[in-house]
Amino acid sequence: MDVKFETLVSVWDDQIPMLLINLVNTAVFARNVGEFKTAIRQMSESTDFDKFFAYGYGRSHFWLKQRLASDTGKHTENRLLIVEF
Repeated sequence: MDVKFETLVSVWDDQIPMLLINLVNTAVFARNVGEFKTAIRQMSESTDFDKFFAYGYGRSHFWLKQRLASDTGKHTENRLLIVEF
């Protein structure tokens, strides 16, 4: 899987860097898409991942956008990164 950052990271909380590192490590070491999706679901359930990021899946990729510090119900217009399967 290829991880591509597409814009700058806004570190408005101390948890953001570690969550991103965990995400990148997950993508790099996942053996298949199913394993990656399971790991993302577990990360979502066991951390504040959803508080800081909005994400989803395309046919052959995973996309991630950063939530806004001023209103975590909204996210940036541009993707922060994409993981291509």
